Amino acid sequence: MTQSLMHHDIRLALRSLRATPAVSAVAILSLALGIGANTAIFSLVNGLILRTLPVADPGRLVTVDEGSPTGGRGSWTFAIWDNIRVRSQAFDGAFAWGSTRFNLARAGEQQPVDGLYVTGQFFRTLGVPAILGRTLTEDDDVRGGGTDGAVAVISHAFWQHQFGGAASAVGQSLVIERVPFTIVGVTPPEFFRAEIGRAFDVAVPLGSEPLIRGKETALDRRSQWWLTIMLRLKPGQTIDAATDALRGMQAQIREAAMPQDWLPRLQADFLKTPFSLAPASSGTSPMRVRYQRPLLTVLVVVALVLLIACANIANLLLARATARRHELSVRLALGAARWRLARQMLVESAVLSGTGALLGLLFAAWGSRALVAQLSTQVNRIALDLPLDWRVMGFAAAVTIATAFLFGTAPAFRAARVAPIDALKEHGRSGGGGSVSFSSGLVIAQVALSLVLIVAAGLFVRTFAGLANVRLGFDRDQILVVNVNTQRSRVEPVARMTLFQRLADAVAAVPGVAHAAGSVVTPVSNNTWTNQVSVPGAPELPERDRSSLVNLVTPGWFATYGTRILQGRDVRRECQGAAGEGPRQRPQGNGPTALEGRLIRSFRGTSLRGSRHPSSRDRLHRHTSKPAGGSCNCRVLESIDKNRAW
Repeated sequence: MTQSLMHHDIRLALRSLRATPAVSAVAILSLALGIGANTAIFSLVNGLILRTLPVADPGRLVTVDEGSPTGGRGSWTFAIWDNIRVRSQAFDGAFAWGSTRFNLARAGEQQPVDGLYVTGQFFRTLGVPAILGRTLTEDDDVRGGGTDGAVAVISHAFWQHQFGGAASAVGQSLVIERVPFTIVGVTPPEFFRAEIGRAFDVAVPLGSEPLIRGKETALDRRSQWWLTIMLRLKPGQTIDAATDALRGMQAQIREAAMPQDWLPRLQADFLKTPFSLAPASSGTSPMRVRYQRPLLTVLVVVALVLLIACANIANLLLARATARRHELSVRLALGAARWRLARQMLVESAVLSGTGALLGLLFAAWGSRALVAQLSTQVNRIALDLPLDWRVMGFAAAVTIATAFLFGTAPAFRAARVAPIDALKEHGRSGGGGSVSFSSGLVIAQVALSLVLIVAAGLFVRTFAGLANVRLGFDRDQILVVNVNTQRSRVEPVARMTLFQRLADAVAAVPGVAHAAGSVVTPVSNNTWTNQVSVPGAPELPERDRSSLVNLVTPGWFATYGTRILQGRDVRRECQGAAGEGPRQRPQGNGPTALEGRLIRSFRGTSLRGSRHPSSRDRLHRHTSKPAGGSCNCRVLESIDKNRAW
């Protein structure tokens, strides 16, 4: 009986909505945009923050961090990983990986793809099977290649794009940085990698890294921080217990992985800095740290937009209910219960909200992927798994029900308050002043919320304009950046600075080129090379205040970038030999140095121009090529404009 009445109410609701197509279309479109925008943003929140990794028992995954007062570390050296690996019996498994970009072209123009160096336990510990072939094993993770030679696993997306989903892809050769690898497997489509927000195309064993980088392999460099380490806890093992177990091995691990080129004071800090573990059921994600607060802020904004839409629809339905007072009073006079009339109005609201939600889900599926596509670049490809899972569907259902009650309650109360005598009154005469005052309240609420959104939008636009026009310290409109990878060339590392200078000279000779120069680190590239700097005679600063961003450049680099020099001059060609023979050779002797305004202010009261400052403990992040460690004495040649955002 109840089901029959509900079907009857739905049929009446559909007929009533068809009777006023303009009002219904406006309401459905407003709801589709409002619910769709909220669902799209929540889909991003779900994919970036809430969802766990699509692996076996992700709740037992933890990432190795550093419990230092200045904050944790996101990367580790191979020596540290290797010493954790041999002691991993205290856990249910351990693995590590490093991100990179591979070139698949045999010659000529590059064919870059996103790559991973992974340990042999990577896929097994995560519990990720292959949908075709097999995954990598410990037998593959042997320096120089395992018994099957150099092997690789490709992602599902790469398999579809590059091989058309053909089963014959397994066993084929894939040339990576001019080194042939054999494809042994394809990963499932839902697995991107253990870092949320990033995807991979090709994964190769960590032991094959020397095949690609040759003598410059990172496996032999104790000062190159480039690996992320994860552990899987044993069943019932807590993070605290695992942390205690790891710290119990800390002395042996750090002693065996000690960077020999660091200063004694820094080596002592290295030995005593404790390990720590952090939950990693949702993977690691620098993107999560960067976008979590903005996403939640945008979610609040689109929720306000939906509230405005609900208030607008409520006013439309109130006006519609007023126009239907004669109909409703006749039904009441014929014996209909007041709760039936109220329920009928709520059912109509539910039908509107449900129809808007269905269209909103389509909009959300397109909109969330469009937003991710806007954040992606050719160099930094962002990939998020955005399925319509139970969280997204539950959120959409909750929003749909909430909106139906928000804009459907007022018309329902209006319908329940009609009197049978209204059927005898002149058709179309409006009701009492109470409904008018309620409608006025809705209008006031709309105006108030709209004003809040307008102010917020103005602040967003102002912030965006400020970011778009921030002073970078160089002429960004006239710069063309070309990346040159000489690792696979026959040029020895000590001769590469000469090669880079020859390339810069050749480019400078091209008509229309004003200046040309080279550098190890490109400004605003998300790569950094830090160094501890001190000045003789100046007050000793804390280690954190002595940290300085360092770059190796060829002569004329500041002129090429259009960076204004406040004092001194640009680097000249005769200074080049003093600064080292190449980006991979550590500067020795009297190499010239340019200091940025922030560092100069740290040594306020000390004359720096022409002075020498010892620097030590190079640390390169984001896997940029890194020189050997040690210390050097550099002469301050100039100070540059502090207004930059490198």
